[in-house]
Parts: sequence; structure tokens; C-alpha cells
Amino acid sequence: MNNRCLSAAAVPILAAACCRGGEAPHANSLDIVVERQAESVWHSMDPHYVFAGGDRIRFIFRSGVPGYLYVLNRAPSGASEWIFPAGDTQTGNEVATGQTYAIPADGAFVISGRPGFETTVWILSPGRLPKATAKALSAEDKSAASGEDNLIPRCRDTFLIPRGPCTDDRAGATPFRVPAQAESLTARELNFTKDGDSTRITPRDGSAGNPIVYEFRIAHR
Repeated sequence: MNNRCLSAAAVPILAAACCRGGEAPHANSLDIVVERQAESVWHSMDPHYVFAGGDRIRFIFRSGVPGYLYVLNRAPSGASEWIFPAGDTQTGNEVATGQTYAIPADGAFVISGRPGFETTVWILSPGRLPKATAKALSAEDKSAASGEDNLIPRCRDTFLIPRGPCTDDRAGATPFRVPAQAESLTARELNFTKDGDSTRITPRDGSAGNPIVYEFRIAHR
């Protein structure tokens, strides 16, 4: 997945397809939707959808708690890249309660590379992420090339839905798998609830302090 026209700042938008039909997220929860651009129009997609090379996508994100948002992309090869904030800036990523954000704020991510699963790691931290943790997370994962992320997406059996879209249940929001080099990152236990094309991520406890961390996997062929 290549990034194009990225903006480092978390700029609120008025999304045509807001999370959960415009409903504000519950306290401490997050809502996320992946959208695909077709003929200059953005369409919300099933989080399990299997994208094709050349597809242009973005994420719509909204939080019920303020914090600092970080998004890391891990390619099937194991290579990692910060996609929000862009590059090494690590600034301009503060998000407010109830605001809707597009990631990226301008342009789109372009699906490219060999088929597989792109793993995006999403971190909403109460404070800025320590540089040591950010560096550890962005280190190349040499085990990914032989792991689950290197599998080829396959279409779910849709014999009950003639000519239905290609989806793979391994895509979408999942718990964070802590890499060995980032064991110092303590995440909260989360519940994942799918409602149409939107996914709601909610901590299992009402406490605050630790980051909310999860993965969102993009399947592509």
C-alpha cells in the first residue's frame, strides 16, 4: 500500500458516510470505516472486502476519547512505514472527542504490491508516543514474510449471495499482536463490534491511561 498526497495534520472533515450513520461514538470507544474511491466518489466498504491493485482507499476515524493518533503500515514483506503522522514528523496528530477524521486528510492510499494482507497498527495514546516505542514498532518484522500476513486472500464462500463481493474474514479490525521489539507497549483489552461497514472498538474496562491499540488488516489481490 503506497501513500499519496498525505497530510501530517489530523484535520476534521464532514464525511458523507460517517461512522454508524453519524452517531457519536460511546465514551472511550472508537469507530473506523475503510472507504474506496470510484469516479471521484468515496464509498464505505465492508471491512472484510478484498481490494484490487490500483484501488484508492482511505480510513474514516472517530473517537469518543481525545488523544494522539498513530498509524503504522506493515507490508506482507515485513517492511514498516508510519502513514500517520506522515514520515518522521510525529506531530499534528492530536484528535478531539467526537470529530470525524479522514486518514489521509487529502488524497488516498493506493493499493499496490504483491497480493496479501497489509497490517495497519492503530494507536490512540493519552500522551505522545515515546520515541523509543515508535522506533521499535517501525522496525522491520523479518518473520512476517513466512507468517500469516503472507497468506493470499481468498473470497468467502458466497453461494447464498450470487455474484456477491469478494470478502475475507481475516481482514478488518483485530486485536494487536505485540511484536517482540515492542513489548513495552501495554494495550487495553478490546471488544470489536461490526455494524454494517463500520467497526466499533471498545475497551473492556472503563479505565484510562493505557493506549488503545488494534490492527486493521487490508486484504488485496
